[in-house]
Amino acid sequence: MPAKYLLLAPFLLDSALAGTLYTASFTSSLSPFSACNLKSPSSVTTSADNAVFTFDESDFDGTRDDKGVEICVFEEGTSTNVAQMTKEGWQGFNLHVSSDSFPTNRSTIIAQQFCPGGCSSWCGGLQIVDNALVAEHRAACGDATTTTLVADIERETWHGVVVHMRVSQKGDGVYEVWWDGTQVYGVDGIDVGFGTWDGDALSSGWYFKNGIYAYDTEDYVDGTTRALLLDNVSWYETDSGETDGYDTVVPGSAS
Repeated sequence: MPAKYLLLAPFLLDSALAGTLYTASFTSSLSPFSACNLKSPSSVTTSADNAVFTFDESDFDGTRDDKGVEICVFEEGTSTNVAQMTKEGWQGFNLHVSSDSFPTNRSTIIAQQFCPGGCSSWCGGLQIVDNALVAEHRAACGDATTTTLVADIERETWHGVVVHMRVSQKGDGVYEVWWDGTQVYGVDGIDVGFGTWDGDALSSGWYFKNGIYAYDTEDYVDGTTRALLLDNVSWYETDSGETDGYDTVVPGSAS
């Protein structure tokens, strides 16, 4: 197993932080996250202090739950995603892409920001397209701003990833991405996000997801799988203007 990144943020919710933080290093379970949007034999498990996401392309049934395998945070006793943020949040994680277990000719979303508002309700996300890292964000259903951030992802090593998004319908939005400690994308003064607005925040809320969402159904081949490793996943809500977002979710340096 390759060298990993150390988790700098605490494992449990930290009462000293004003915003809500969900974080796990997967030493024994997925908690506080839950597996979501998957159909057997696709799975997400913990192994060697990682979360192992495995998606089986076989026997596609046409449903959303047969397009991948992800993790969510659910409202207690339900399968409803917690709308963690109304304005601003940070998402951090470590990513490992294997040369053997992840094809180089597939398109797979690995981190999403969801703004429930009809249509396909993602409002931002990171994806692997062939072997490039691509960011996208949008202010309404339909076309998105799409940018290639890393042209050729180095495989067989751990990468640290941070995403920051602030929603706005009044030109105050932000979308930023860091890769291995370097900011590789940043726009501000934009509109991003959609749903039910209360002033310049989403009263309907928005939330994060991580894992494999393989939307390229036309490329599925029976008997083919895609597997990714994630570690040190952190989702942090900073609706009240907290300034410690990056430091709270950044996965850290290699050990």
